[in-house]
Amino acid sequence: MFTEINIDALVGPTHHFGGLGVGNVASQQHAYRTSRPRDAALEGLRKAALIASLGVPQYIFLPPPRPRLKWLHELGLGVDSTEHLSSEQLSATLQIAPQAFSAAFSSAFMWAANMATVSAARDCRDGRLHITPANLISSWHRASESAERTSDLKRLLGTLGNCTIHPPLSSIVPLRDEGAANHMRLCDPTGKTGFNIFVYGDDSELASHDWKFLPRQTRAACEAIARRHQLDPARTFFLQQHPAAISAGVFHNDVIATSHASLLIHHELAFYDAEPQLQRLDESFRQTTGAPLLRMEISNSDLPMEEAVQSYFFNSQIITPRATRSSNHTPQMVLICPQQCHRIASTRRLIDRLIASSDNPIEEVHYVSLEQSMAGGGGPACLRLRIPLAHDDIAQLPRQLRIDRQLEERL
Repeated sequence: MFTEINIDALVGPTHHFGGLGVGNVASQQHAYRTSRPRDAALEGLRKAALIASLGVPQYIFLPPPRPRLKWLHELGLGVDSTEHLSSEQLSATLQIAPQAFSAAFSSAFMWAANMATVSAARDCRDGRLHITPANLISSWHRASESAERTSDLKRLLGTLGNCTIHPPLSSIVPLRDEGAANHMRLCDPTGKTGFNIFVYGDDSELASHDWKFLPRQTRAACEAIARRHQLDPARTFFLQQHPAAISAGVFHNDVIATSHASLLIHHELAFYDAEPQLQRLDESFRQTTGAPLLRMEISNSDLPMEEAVQSYFFNSQIITPRATRSSNHTPQMVLICPQQCHRIASTRRLIDRLIASSDNPIEEVHYVSLEQSMAGGGGPACLRLRIPLAHDDIAQLPRQLRIDRQLEERL
């Protein structure tokens, strides 16, 4: 039996709104506003604790060191990489290169969905769990995270004998990779038979598109990861993001589509010219698993693109809860939504309809406060990385990184 573990990343004390997110409307709208790092950390921790309370194995990574003094030194900003910044150096660096200054202090590593792309061992030809940390080269404030999070992943998963952690793809523009935010895994209820969907924005054949924002994921990167992970081509799909979605601020697929197990929910403008592939996915899923893929397409009239981006509805987490001592009823699936989804009428109506319907397995919703993360362009799903593991593998993971009441109170 397979279970998805969740890894969240705790925000650091240098959390601020630098407006550096490429194509990220929320990031740009909140640039230079006052941030509250403590609130950001507590909001993220409470969300992770909620997931753990629902019986899902929940792990947490601590913040890497910031600011990146060595990097500022490499940029010729007169910073001694072996010492702390003096107030004079801080002021001078901010005046000379404000974007570099912001990038050096960035706490964007909190959005763990960009940490890596993960392929379940059952999906890979060699029977091993494959992980490729994202190179994140689209945004200069995030590229340094690859090495940091590679170390964290090795620390968590290093005891597993069937895990391959690859190096990130080469840091070149044609191989821009943003990790699991542009990847979805669909599977049968047992988790054994998986279908992998890679979503990209940039294809060299589509250079004629008038992009408002730089697409942050390339098809070449998706195909390279699928090959190195040894995924079955018959169950691997490559879908292009709709240019209208990218121009509206959908900088990652997880801002406009979400999935869990056999459920796929996406906006009608999530993908470009993808209907033939989606039909093939529906047919292949049914033939392989013997059950239908629960694919729900949300129309633009039910949820306008602008409100989808404002609410981050598609960035909600969907989880399968486990029975706990305090639960009288364990729902099939639970939706974890940002509070913005409750405030915006269109998303509130949509969620109420989902919960009331018997056509999908979502039976419960939790609204969570993530004001600091949302202001930077990240909802519940942005804050976590999913890794499908066998129960025996989970038992081998270091307990000190798993959220429980003691660790929650300590943090």
